[in-house]
Amino acid sequence: MGAVPRRAERLRKVARKLTEQYGLPWERPIEAEIDAYTWPKQWVLSWQDGPTEGQVRRAAAKLDKEALAGVGFRREYSDLAYAVAAIRFLQEQEPENAFQAHVGVYDARRVLGAMKSPDPSDARERYMAERLVAAAEGRSAAFGDGDAICHQATEKGLSVLLRGEDGPELSPVEVLTERYAQGRASALWRYRLIPMTALEAFAAVQADANAAPEHVAVALSLVPSLHVELDAAAEALRERSTAGSR
Repeated sequence: MGAVPRRAERLRKVARKLTEQYGLPWERPIEAEIDAYTWPKQWVLSWQDGPTEGQVRRAAAKLDKEALAGVGFRREYSDLAYAVAAIRFLQEQEPENAFQAHVGVYDARRVLGAMKSPDPSDARERYMAERLVAAAEGRSAAFGDGDAICHQATEKGLSVLLRGEDGPELSPVEVLTERYAQGRASALWRYRLIPMTALEAFAAVQADANAAPEHVAVALSLVPSLHVELDAAAEALRERSTAGSR
């Protein structure tokens, strides 16, 4: 294939249009540049976070297919994106593996590769991700970007990320889980953010003769929902009993 006329100009135009199309911030645009890590030298479109590689490939092809012949695509990730991926990876693991919580940088990259946008989904996740990034600062990273963040999440878990003074408000069940969870329940909360059931949390306060007044008040706030849960459970048992007697 011969040289593409005005290729540099055309590729940079494609990069600008894609940056606008995906609403990327001006300080982190899609860029067209010569890749210094390939031989022979190759043009590449690179960007951080934002859309997936597949999305950019398809959108770019519609803009200037000729100029894009042989061009590489490279999506890189910010520390915040790695933190989001580590948090989600741990939360999505099966509860049966409560005591085997581990997230590596390659796990995080697999999660990121499938995400259309690695931005935090809400204020709570953003708070956790920002705290995880801050906690990982200064740690060695043997496996490149994101490695220190994943090691921090593996060692410390997720529940610790919610304990800041300016952190998001915990639900009543989460408050009691933070105080009373032990054994497997503690591991599920620490690494998966899976709280105790309302009944388990209430029973834990009931069994604690020295429960703090604030924990007693939280437990009492669960009573209405406990009535609903118990009524539903009782009805399910009645249906099973009726079905078994037929």
